[in-house]
Parts: sequence; C-alpha cells; structure tokens
Amino acid sequence: MQWGIEMPNLHVGHSSTGGRTNNYTERVAIQRQYSQQRRQLLHVGILVAELVTYMLTFILLFAIRVWPEFENGEIGRIPVLQNYTLFLALFFFIYFLLTYQKHFYKWDKDQSLSEEYVQIMKAVCLSFLIAVGVSYLFKNTFMLSRILLVSFALSFAVEAAFYRYIRKWFMARLKEKGVFVRRVLIIGAGKVGIQLRDFLSEENRAGYEVIGFLDDDRKKEGVIGNVSELERVIEKERIEVLYITIPSARERMQELLHTIYKYHVDIRIIPEMYDRIGTVFEYHQDVDFPYIEVVKTPLRGLNLLIKRIMDRMIAILALLFCSPLFLVIAIAIRIDSPGGVLYKQVRIGKNGLPFYMYKFRSMVTDAHLMQHRLHGTNDMEGPVFKIKSDPRVTRVGRFLRKYSLDELPQLLNVLRGDMSLIGPRPPLPGEVAQYTNHHWRRMDVLPGMTGLWQVSGRSDLDFEQWVDLDIYYIERWSFGLEMKILFKTIPVVLRGTGAY
Repeated sequence: MQWGIEMPNLHVGHSSTGGRTNNYTERVAIQRQYSQQRRQLLHVGILVAELVTYMLTFILLFAIRVWPEFENGEIGRIPVLQNYTLFLALFFFIYFLLTYQKHFYKWDKDQSLSEEYVQIMKAVCLSFLIAVGVSYLFKNTFMLSRILLVSFALSFAVEAAFYRYIRKWFMARLKEKGVFVRRVLIIGAGKVGIQLRDFLSEENRAGYEVIGFLDDDRKKEGVIGNVSELERVIEKERIEVLYITIPSARERMQELLHTIYKYHVDIRIIPEMYDRIGTVFEYHQDVDFPYIEVVKTPLRGLNLLIKRIMDRMIAILALLFCSPLFLVIAIAIRIDSPGGVLYKQVRIGKNGLPFYMYKFRSMVTDAHLMQHRLHGTNDMEGPVFKIKSDPRVTRVGRFLRKYSLDELPQLLNVLRGDMSLIGPRPPLPGEVAQYTNHHWRRMDVLPGMTGLWQVSGRSDLDFEQWVDLDIYYIERWSFGLEMKILFKTIPVVLRGTGAY
C-alpha cells in the first residue's frame, strides 16, 4: 500500500554521551514519526469523506425544503442562508469537539461499536440542542425549518455510525496485514499478566503483538528475560507498549519508571488489586494525593436518570401496546383454572428493599403450600428453587412461562420504580437469606425484567453463572450493553428456550 509519504533517510550515529541508548531512541522516534504520519493521513482521508457526506446531506435537504420557497432561485440571495450557516458551523464544532474529547480519532481506541454508537447519539443530541439554543439567542430559529434541522440530525447520526463502522473495519484489515501493529512487553508473568496477554492476543485486538514477559522467575511460560534486563529487551525487541503488572513496591516502581522514561514507550500500570476486586476504578487527585476510587457501578448520576426516564417511557408504550394481549391472557387464565388473574409476591429489590412484584398467575392457587414437598426435585443449585416439570404449573401457565408472557405485569413495577427493564432478577426473601457477600453485589442496582443471564441461557444456567453475569452487567454497565440486552431479549423470548 502506498501512503504518499517517504521515510526520511537519516543516518544516526552513536552519541558520545548516550551510546547505544541515544542511537536507539533517535531511530525509534523517526520510525514512530513516520508511522504517525501514515495514521494521520488515513484519519484525515476518512474525516474529509465524513465532512463531504455531511455537507452534501445538508445541501440536499436545504435544496428540497428551503430553496423552492424563494422565487429568485439564487443561492446567494436567500436571506436565511446565514442563519443556516451559523447553525451548521455550531453543530459541527460542538460535535467534533465532543467526539475528540472521547478519543474517537485515536487509531488504537479499543471500544465496541455499540458503545461508540451510543456516544455518537449523545454527541449528536447535545450538539443539536446547543446549536439550536445559540441560534435561538440570535433569534434565528424562527426562520429555520424545523423539519430540515431534525432530518439533518437524524441523517447525521446514521452517517456518523456508518463511518465509525467503516473506520473500524478498515483499521481491522490493516492490523491483520501487519500495518499499525504495536509491540507489547509485559512485566510480570503472574495471573494478571497472563490474563492480559490472552486478552491482547484475541483476534479482535490484532493491533497488538505480545512479545513476552519479563519476570525474575525464568521458568514461567513466555518469560524472555529478568526484570533487570528491561532496557536490553526494549531496544532489541523495539517495544512500543509496556504493561507493568507486578506488585507496586514504591522503590521498585520508581526504579522501573526512571529506567523507562528515556524511551519512547507507552507505560501502562495495572493496579495490583485488579485480580482481587473485579470492579470499576476512577482516578482522582485531591490536592497532592492521587487515589483510585472503587466504583460499584457506572449506573449513577446522569446515566441513572436517563435509564429511569427510558424505563418509564418504554413501560408506558408497552402497556398501551400490549393491553389487548393482557385481556386475552386474563380470559385464558380464568377459563383454565380457578383463582385470580394476577399474582403478587414479595421480592427483594435494590439495597435489600422489599416490594410486591406482579405476574400473571401461572400456577395453581395453593402452589406455595406444595413447595416443601417438592424440595427434593429442585433442578437448581444454590439458593434458587426451580423445577423443569413443575406439577404446580397450569396448562396456560406453562405456555405463558415458555414465552415469558407471565412477566408482562412487571411493567407496572417498572412504572412504580421498584424495577427496571434490564437488571438482575429480583430474588425471594428466603433466597437472599442464603446469600454470601459476593451474591449481595446483585442488589446494587434495581432488579430487572430481563438481563444478561436471560439472554445467555435463562434457566439452563446455574445460580453462580447467574450471579457472575449479573455482576458483570453491574460493573460494566453502559448504554451500549443496555441496548444489546434489550434487542437480544426479543429473539430469546420468541424462541422460548431455557424457560420453565
């Protein structure tokens, strides 16, 4: 592939004061500058294509919606042209500023497309609102076509998502061919170091080439030298990224950092408690004392507010849309077996708060009295009671459970704020009484109608797998993960697999 940039032909000799190290650092600096120029050229090309697409979209919408309203037909004499130009300039400036702050244009940005799509939607919405607000201050919005502005924002979001996909696809192909590959060295061949190597070696992270480990225990797999040989290995293997995973004794860490600083190497330190606390960390610095805060879940503040608004909006729409289905189910339940249509049960919610959860009745009326006689037939391990062929389930109830239709009344719990659309399933008080401290992590967020375990096997998973998936959701929450679970729930429910 020709990039249109010639590699400088510089002959760097040995420095009288720095010897081999100066020669190495100068040579690597030249190579990195060349590589950076290639990356910049690629990004500029994609960015120009994006801008051209966005401008053409706006011009097309302008020509369809605004231009025909003016009789003279000369673009330069259209009085509102300056108003639209102001809106467009503001929109572009704010959008690219927001995405730049999110490191959207770093070639080695390792983030899923779904998460990037969510960030694009947030940036587009914020840019649109600010641009409209500023235009309003200048009293320009009264002269702008609202249909044009909204159509442009929606088109922009779709096109931006498309270009993110193109960028990801293009960079992945280049990395597979050995272009833009970064050579990685890991200090420490312990549990964390091995997990890191396996993570970086996955196919979807082909932009990294793990050279090996430095560890004082040379018998470990993949160790290519002692920690004291760090400089020799960096120079010999042309290392670009260095991960430090060993326990951070102050003197040892300072010695390592002072050794590395003179090299053009990215230094990344994995906190030594990483393998003990599988959670989220945030870095803070108060006065002169930096610290790492352990965050229970990213689902807080503005994220929590937006999620609750979305929950209630979707719940209202779902209740209205499903109301005829509710009537059909209610009639079927009353015809099939004696008893009420709805069944309410005490469940434990966020932070251990009890609430009444609603379901369509799928069992006989005295099912709770029969449970003690069925304990020997429990198909689940741990503090959960489930039977695949539960004799207490009615004929209609079996159908409702298979397709999760018995869960629909929980939309009322979502409206009340007891539950969310997505989250861990709400446990019974008797189950919570048997929880360990690890299991209690499930109670850090509102329980949900669906969640990761529902779309990953449902009742076919054992209890510990439920807990692991729930904790993963709590600690790695994002709008992208939320949408992924929501969309995966639909085919899982329609297939009716893993439910009983």
